[in-house]
Amino acid sequence: MHIREQHDSVDVERQFCVNPDTSMKEELKRIWQICFGDELEYIDLYFEYRFRPEEMLVYLIDGHPVSMLSLLPAKLYYGGKMQPLRYVYGVGTLPEHRGRGYARILLEEGRRRTGEPLALVPASDSLREYYGKLGFAPVFSLAEYHIEPEEIAACGSERNGQEYWLLTVTPGEYHRIREVAFAADGYVAWDEDAIAYALRENDFVGGYAYKVQHHGREDILMMRQEEQALHILETTLTPADVTAVMKRLRINCPVLVRGAVDRISAEAAPDGDRYAVRDYGMLWGGPEFCGGYVNLTLE
Repeated sequence: MHIREQHDSVDVERQFCVNPDTSMKEELKRIWQICFGDELEYIDLYFEYRFRPEEMLVYLIDGHPVSMLSLLPAKLYYGGKMQPLRYVYGVGTLPEHRGRGYARILLEEGRRRTGEPLALVPASDSLREYYGKLGFAPVFSLAEYHIEPEEIAACGSERNGQEYWLLTVTPGEYHRIREVAFAADGYVAWDEDAIAYALRENDFVGGYAYKVQHHGREDILMMRQEEQALHILETTLTPADVTAVMKRLRINCPVLVRGAVDRISAEAAPDGDRYAVRDYGMLWGGPEFCGGYVNLTLE
């Protein structure tokens, strides 16, 4: 769509809500770096392995992108079925062009073009309020609990005489185990390619991911060190098994574990009540529910 209008006494041609072409890649990287402050190596990782022009919308002024967002394909599990969903990622506008509604225009156009619900995770309370005004509802939650070093030290590295085997996990294995464990109303599922990138990104920042074999079953574990604590981004292990695996890995720092609310509450975090639930993600369109699970959202 082309629009000509008078803007600051200059006749400017605007073309908005278009998919970028590859010639814009460096300009898009610049917007990313200015808006989010990431290192160029990290940005290059995304544009090499996850970027798809058809999954991004940009707002152009005089042929140059000034605002952008990605609409990453995912699936929402509800009522025993998977339905298409788009996860909104990397919403950024150059500082000199903010306050003019470009992000809102891109979101509305993304919803119109895809005809699918949009999900996102606000990075701050102010953004949560902003997206709420646009129609996004807080339907996704995370449960979190801490494991202190003394708890790990007091735990045996084995339970019921069974060792924990930590093995390299492939994207296909991670995807398979994740699908079985989390399939419930409100679960956001990523395809194998998205899982592959999540594993690659976690490895890039120094994290680890494992397939854990124990007690005749297989679980997944993804974690990374952040400041003075080990953050477990996602796992299908029970809280008791997480503590035992931390002992197996000889972890001697605080551990923060996050996961699906229904699983953590049903499995009882340490001492039964030492976990907190916080609002995490929001949804625009789609079925009504609460306590859904969205994770691996690239932070």
